Amino acid sequence: MSTQTLTSPPTQGTKVRRRGLPAWFGAWEISLLVLVVVVTVMASISTPYFATGPNFAITAGGVIGLALMVIPMTLLMIAGEIDLSVASVFGLTGVVFGLCIEGGIPLPVSIVIGLVLGAVAGFINGWLTVAYGLPSLVVTVGTLGLYRGIAYILLESRSISALPVEFTTFSQANIYGTYIPYTFVLFVLMAVFAAVLLHRGAFGRKTFAVGSSAVVSRFSGIPVRRIKITLFCLSSTVAALAGMLYAGYVSSARANNGTGLELSVIAIVLIGGVSMFGGKGSFAGVMLSLVLVTVLTSWMNLGFLPTNVQNTVIGVLMIAAVVVPVVAKKISDSRPLRP
Repeated sequence: MSTQTLTSPPTQGTKVRRRGLPAWFGAWEISLLVLVVVVTVMASISTPYFATGPNFAITAGGVIGLALMVIPMTLLMIAGEIDLSVASVFGLTGVVFGLCIEGGIPLPVSIVIGLVLGAVAGFINGWLTVAYGLPSLVVTVGTLGLYRGIAYILLESRSISALPVEFTTFSQANIYGTYIPYTFVLFVLMAVFAAVLLHRGAFGRKTFAVGSSAVVSRFSGIPVRRIKITLFCLSSTVAALAGMLYAGYVSSARANNGTGLELSVIAIVLIGGVSMFGGKGSFAGVMLSLVLVTVLTSWMNLGFLPTNVQNTVIGVLMIAAVVVPVVAKKISDSRPLRP
């Protein structure tokens, strides 16, 4: 078995299979799964309210905006790009959606306007990145400030709370007779679709190829620019959807909704084993990372730990996700080869 499958997150091209496991479920995902189980058991034992239906409903409903943005960010980072403006699109779309409702525009039209706005914001990010060869990190840091600034210009410091009852009900309520939020079902459907697209579809194979080497992919006939722009548009469109759902969940559209969420999104993707340089990662790892961060956050909230402590824990996990595979590979490479 190769050193890579033992010490680092798997790539799409890794075809070494383990008994009963798909090729893309490697040592990194197994480690995350074990960690999720351990943390869940510890939280359940130490906090009596953790493993309850109401806590699941509250946690799942509250994290849905973050969870939705993680899905397209996974594909985008595997393609070798990053989008730091997602939280600003999240906030801006919620503001525009609220203003549309306040102006008497019907709910379906307001939702479409929000989604189109998200797609346009993503296209701007993608076009600036691929047309001028600019680093997406720099481009989206700029649009992060731009989109958030527009949100404050449009709404200033006030909020819009008069949102349609049917929309807030969908965003807040659970399926009748259960503790499963409606939005959680939406997330599961989108996650399954993205997982199949990434690991079983031609688009997913092209995404991995682009992240591994954009130059080689271009010479192989893969439309690199089109794929990257598509992923940027997808990222911002889903962020727009998440922003509107969050406004419905808290019954308030504000310009500061989602502030700082971009760091949490990127942290989850990195902890899930996706390489900062693209071309490596698995959707299963990112979903396990999302569960791990959500469980830890819920546990710490029930323990009344301050926000700075929670941020420290997540930061340590993110650093470990980046450093541990590199250190493990260096240790493995330093060992003498067996004859």
